[in-house]
Amino acid sequence: MANTINIPKTHLIMGLCLPLAVMLGYFLAEPMDSGSMAVVVFVLVVLSVPLLMKWHHPILILSWNAIINPVFLPGRAPLWLFVAAASLLVAIVNRATSPDERFINVPSLTRPLLALMAVVVMTAVMTGGFGVRSLGGTRYGGKGYFYIFAAVAGYFALTSKRIPASRAWLYAALFFLPGATAIIANLAFAAGPKLYFLFEFFSPELTVDQVGRSVFQDDIVRIAGLTCVAPALYSYLLARFGIAGLLNLKKPLRLLLFLVAIAASLLGGYRGGLLLFAFTFVFFFYFEGLHRTRYLPILLCAILIAGGLLVPFAEKLPLAAQRTLSFLPVKMDPIAQQSADASSEWRVQMWKNVLPEVPKYLFHGKGLGMSPNDLYMAQVSVSMPFGDQAAVAEAAGNYHNGPLSVLIPFGIYGMIAFAWFLIAGVRVLYRNLKFGDPSLRTLNGLILAAFLAHIVFFLFVFGALYSDLFLFLGLLGLGVSLNGAEPSVIEAPSEVAEIEVSPGYAEVIPLAPD
Repeated sequence: MANTINIPKTHLIMGLCLPLAVMLGYFLAEPMDSGSMAVVVFVLVVLSVPLLMKWHHPILILSWNAIINPVFLPGRAPLWLFVAAASLLVAIVNRATSPDERFINVPSLTRPLLALMAVVVMTAVMTGGFGVRSLGGTRYGGKGYFYIFAAVAGYFALTSKRIPASRAWLYAALFFLPGATAIIANLAFAAGPKLYFLFEFFSPELTVDQVGRSVFQDDIVRIAGLTCVAPALYSYLLARFGIAGLLNLKKPLRLLLFLVAIAASLLGGYRGGLLLFAFTFVFFFYFEGLHRTRYLPILLCAILIAGGLLVPFAEKLPLAAQRTLSFLPVKMDPIAQQSADASSEWRVQMWKNVLPEVPKYLFHGKGLGMSPNDLYMAQVSVSMPFGDQAAVAEAAGNYHNGPLSVLIPFGIYGMIAFAWFLIAGVRVLYRNLKFGDPSLRTLNGLILAAFLAHIVFFLFVFGALYSDLFLFLGLLGLGVSLNGAEPSVIEAPSEVAEIEVSPGYAEVIPLAPD
């Protein structure tokens, strides 16, 4: 009989751990090196696989809006992209091994998503493939395809589990509040070299204006991180308390935090940040039913008073806030007004250059890829006297316009699929608000309001399909995970009712079928 080798469990564990510890010690000798950091993170990820198997869904929700771009990831991609892929893989494995682990199926959303994916894949194949320069490809722009694929994968991962109603507010906080991590890069730059190591995880791109101030002594500095902090804070506050709850003077801290969020959107220096807040607030104000209450005249009076105070004091505001408000018919500091006007002018010029090309790509999209030669020539054009300042953005496909970002890369077929997706998304979120769990009505109202606000913003202010699709799918994924499959009209109450969920939150949508 062959002898069997009996190795004690403790010896086996030591035999595996000691070489691993030696390897980690070697790489930790230079912890800031990107290669060393990648190895350490890889080991930690492998060791955390059991935790990922159990907690992949909340981890994905936590990372979805977090502005974290580790330097060791290819192309310095956002963390949510890789967490989405890992979470979907875990969800598929769980489904394959357990019949109880079922995805939440919403066919009305799945069909347009699959149609959009088919258009994206076919366009990529016909225009040179999915080349990514950071992965050794010969073309630029291919990362846009991976952003789209990751966003769709993230949606299915988000809908792999149902969120219990008792934990809805916890998951809402996990989803919205991590957007405040955007400010970390700005704070690290302001603190000086001692905190520069944070740029290994938080992209320094958000500090461009701060760097310009320190180098060129510009008079206006836009804090990009504040533009992300504002929606993170006001979205959670609106979802948790509603507008009426925020205006409850017995809870002054809520109103104070809400005003801080508004101030952050002003001081960020981006007009779009304030407009996105305005769109969200108006839609949510309607869904909360406050347009039929005393809050409407109160709001109108507050707007008139704020406008009256703005006229004499506008030029005394910080330059970043003046730039944010520069679209209003109020006299601003010439520096802030010129900065805003210059930004608008080069975008309008780019749109004039691009619009004649739309018929060329109407039935055969251009795709997201671009050759290095085209990008180089665009950079040379910008550096020439009287050069086209929008040339680089135009060559890179950054049209700063939502419809153009769909129509030119993917043609009319991509536009049809994307429009189908948006309409289906609005319908699903509306039904969640109309027929969903009454305890989730405030949260469902905010999700629908945010989704509509992003649509308006995408169509008329600023947008890019590959970078904005994850915003739409994140809201949809959260809504589906909270409410499950589309509520049945048959199960809905048969008469119109007013339901008080938060103070002053009166339902104005009929609960019975139309």
